[in-house]
Amino acid sequence: MRLPLLSLLFFTCSVHSYNILVYIPKFAISHIHFMGKLADSLVDAGHNVTALISEMDSNLPDGTKKSQKIIRISPGEGADHMNTHFMTKDTMDMFEMEFDSYSASVENAYHNSVSFCIQCRKMLTTPGLVERLKRDKYDVLITEAFEMCGVGLSHLISPRALIPVSSSLLFDPSPFGLHYSLVSEPSIMLDGRFHSTLYSRLKTIYHWFIFRAFLDTQTVPLQKVFEELYPGTPSFSSLLSDSAVVFANTDPLVDFARPTLSKVVPIGGIGVPTPKPLDEYWSGILSLRSRSVLVSFGSIAKSVLMHPSRKAALLKAFASFPDTTFIWKYENTSDDFARLEVSRVRNVILAEWMPQKDLLADSRLTLFISHGGMASCHEISHAGVPSLLIPIFGDQINNAAALAHVGIAQVFNKFDMIHSDKIRKAIEEMIENSSCKSNAVRIRDQLAARPSSPVERLVKNVEFAARFGPSKSLRPLNLELSTIQFLGLDLIMVILSLIFIAAVLSFYFCKLLRVLASVVHVRKVQKLE
Repeated sequence: MRLPLLSLLFFTCSVHSYNILVYIPKFAISHIHFMGKLADSLVDAGHNVTALISEMDSNLPDGTKKSQKIIRISPGEGADHMNTHFMTKDTMDMFEMEFDSYSASVENAYHNSVSFCIQCRKMLTTPGLVERLKRDKYDVLITEAFEMCGVGLSHLISPRALIPVSSSLLFDPSPFGLHYSLVSEPSIMLDGRFHSTLYSRLKTIYHWFIFRAFLDTQTVPLQKVFEELYPGTPSFSSLLSDSAVVFANTDPLVDFARPTLSKVVPIGGIGVPTPKPLDEYWSGILSLRSRSVLVSFGSIAKSVLMHPSRKAALLKAFASFPDTTFIWKYENTSDDFARLEVSRVRNVILAEWMPQKDLLADSRLTLFISHGGMASCHEISHAGVPSLLIPIFGDQINNAAALAHVGIAQVFNKFDMIHSDKIRKAIEEMIENSSCKSNAVRIRDQLAARPSSPVERLVKNVEFAARFGPSKSLRPLNLELSTIQFLGLDLIMVILSLIFIAAVLSFYFCKLLRVLASVVHVRKVQKLE
């Protein structure tokens, strides 16, 4: 009797276990960690998860620690082109790159595209891989909507449901039938704020063209790879439009209110780990002075590659707060700047690594100076720490503005980093701003009290998609419209044509009336004579 009961129990559990493929291209740590967290959360929920890891840069971690099966795609020759380009000082200084440069945006997209195309071609031409993935009959394929190789792969292996995700805000919502107004919605490419002046709205439209150029430069070559290897592959936009659900790494409580769709599910904060108590070393550092400030600009815009004038200005500003300890993430603590300059300033501590999440959770931390990356912003909001955000590139501009919008951060222009007096003033304002701290605590408590957690929303929506596939009712009807129809240009043309015809007819009618009136007048004059 016991054996049949155990068999029944096993069967009951197994019917709820779905076969899920998570595509993880290794090109940026924040993206990798986010995708890995999704995979591990689904494993914890009892599902069979296969991680398809594309080794674009084999020096980066896998992201996932729990996936039952890992399929690796070895790096194609030159696939690390993007990271090699961005990580060298001679080719790019993120702190000096213009936000609104058309040429810089297109150049960045080009370098992304080179790596994406090389590695995607490597995956698609790996003998037997596509056939193997198709035989495995996955219920769900989860892939980023930034690097489109996984989106194209969904057409080749035919999972029951495609689930695209964004490791930041929803980067390009248009394939899902969601369109933001160019003049009345927060701009993704700018700082997210609503701009009411004529100039600012014109600038928003200009940035929209930059944004489209970036996407086309990055995506069109990859689409051609699929057309070459698998003729007849639908466009990425078409495949995305049929997705079952879309996950975005955002949270409405710390973002701007935007139009959205039922199929767009926010799971912001899912990658925020549970903080641990600090060890003796780090606890001792926070106890050195009455206030402590954490400084970190992420993994891409490295402090060590910062221009000497910026490093000197930061150091001078930090030194002007002798009662405050500044813990600065600096990637080479033995270079000349660290040995000759920082060593003279007693209240500045450099660290090549720090337990950031644990430091943020400690009540002794007064302020966090950061670049505004999405992962850091979620850690900030969950920890309840006021922040001075210096966005460097990409979505960081919008992320920083969103936290400032809810009152837990102040945005500092990266081009002002050469002015130590401006840095000092901004730090002083944040340290003395009690309302910012109270707002941060309020947001932290709100996030902790949400009706559902990001993990719950992830798991339940994935299970729903795995069971039912895409729902026609969640696909906006505007996807069936052409651009002319969607914008109503045909209606406008009809209305303008009718107005024009009416105006012409009115003109000739009035002219006819004048002629008739003239004839009548002449006849009256003749009768009088």
